[in-house]
Amino acid sequence: MKKTILIYVSILIAAGSLSGCSDVEPERAAVIIQRDYTMCGACGGWFVQIDSVRYRADVAAPYNKESTPVWIRFKKDESDGLKVWGRWINITSIRNRE
Repeated sequence: MKKTILIYVSILIAAGSLSGCSDVEPERAAVIIQRDYTMCGACGGWFVQIDSVRYRADVAAPYNKESTPVWIRFKKDESDGLKVWGRWINITSIRNRE
């Protein structure tokens, strides 16, 4: 009887842990192209090239240098109507591409 209860509890724990998994967005190869001067000149806006598409994003130091190859994870920023048309992204993680 105790073994049966233990098996059921184990199955419930395993099922619960699997259902709580969330998809992790894949890392993408990108290049920090140049500063985006349409924003404030020193505010941190940069052009980021991913595949053949150029996005705008805030890039954290020490990656905020021109022609810097990086790996990034990002989400599209649609918080404002202008940002949707301007291809804005929010970088969720960034690291050097080596």
